[in-house]
Amino acid sequence: MQIIGLHKNVYKLYAWARTQECLDVYRIKYEGQVRQWDDLRTEGVSLSKCAEFVSISRATYYRHKRILKDLAQAIIPPSKAPKRCNKSQWGEAEKQLVLEARRDNETYGKEKIGAILRRDKKQTMSDSTVGRILSFLRKKGLITRSRSAPQKRKRNFSKGHAKGWKYRDYKDIVVGERVQIDHMTATKNGVTCKHFQAWERCSKHIHAQVYSNATARSAKRFLQELVEIAPYKIISIQVDGGSEFMADFETACEQMEIPLIVLPPARPKYNGGVERGNRTFREEFYACRDLIADSIGAMRFELRKAVDKYNTFRPHHALKGKTPME
Repeated sequence: MQIIGLHKNVYKLYAWARTQECLDVYRIKYEGQVRQWDDLRTEGVSLSKCAEFVSISRATYYRHKRILKDLAQAIIPPSKAPKRCNKSQWGEAEKQLVLEARRDNETYGKEKIGAILRRDKKQTMSDSTVGRILSFLRKKGLITRSRSAPQKRKRNFSKGHAKGWKYRDYKDIVVGERVQIDHMTATKNGVTCKHFQAWERCSKHIHAQVYSNATARSAKRFLQELVEIAPYKIISIQVDGGSEFMADFETACEQMEIPLIVLPPARPKYNGGVERGNRTFREEFYACRDLIADSIGAMRFELRKAVDKYNTFRPHHALKGKTPME
């Protein structure tokens, strides 16, 4: 019996073709950005502006140039995949135990299932391991999400004036950009006030007002007052996802042509300036023993004096001892 096969050079040719194909893919991927960067530099554009226009950092540009140099010598860039990956600390037996416990108790989470396994099955699995197994089972379609579990809902910004929050480098921010607005509830002398406050990042200027309720109509009135009183032009506004900053408030921003930026859920740190301002007024105004206001009108009168003191007299550490109006 005669066995006929292809010459070994045929397989080498196939490997060479695959290598050339990979080289072409990498070359197309990196050449465009490097060429665009070089063209901008030829026109005299600075490195920081080049990074902004091309959407890559300076280090990425030099890394791409180095990769293109290697591609010219038929050297494929090394993989970025991690060389070592953590292995699962559980096996088929643990998976079956968690699956059985979950099917018997569909509303239980990782804490309750972990406690049951440690009590009845004498297992030593942690709650985190049980949670990983539950996530694996959910991805495989073996279990479904519990009805009692809180459902995470994302706000749809495709319609309406408001837009979702995106990262912004505050080094080159201008006065009036991303003015932070928030509200808090304060009680003094039996009067419950809804304290609305606006904080400007560059000057640390604050404007505050109190209302009897925290509705979108109250937020709209506060915005109109802020636009009239603020010593700067409001370029954009940043708020959390509270209902008071929807409906009438969003419509007012659209009519005034002021961009409205909404923070993601549970991210108060992105509005850290106005949150710190809320604390300042809670400690230095509402906690003051000399405050005898017993109505919303009287509280507004006293608050106006406190805001003027904050902006014109109180020194600020972030401003090196100066006031916001200075």
